[in-house]
Amino acid sequence: MRTRRGQEGVSLLEALAAISLFAIVSSAVGALALGSVRSTALSRHSAEAAMLAQWQMEQVRGLDYADMASSSSTATMGGQTFTITTDVQTDVPDANMKDVKVTVTWTGPEGTKSFSTESIYVDVTL
Repeated sequence: MRTRRGQEGVSLLEALAAISLFAIVSSAVGALALGSVRSTALSRHSAEAAMLAQWQMEQVRGLDYADMASSSSTATMGGQTFTITTDVQTDVPDANMKDVKVTVTWTGPEGTKSFSTESIYVDVTL
């Protein structure tokens, strides 16, 4: 069988170099894709936590001033479980005021995260 000059094929060294380059590029693309998935999950979970915190704050706002109290509950959105903690402090920052802080926490692929919102309610029935 006759072969032309310069077309003997690929050497083992050239094949190893090509495979190594492909592995490096593939691992970089994989790391970028993983970072993108984590970032997307964080954005989605943060938006859901903000909605839950606002919803809980509206629930507290709908109560009579005397009925506002600390509580804790869980909610599931999009397959993710969130813990909703409502902390009510009476006479803070001043008399006849309540400091209400709602904190929503979750643990997802991005790790353990939380979102908080806070408001002050005044007893206007005086």
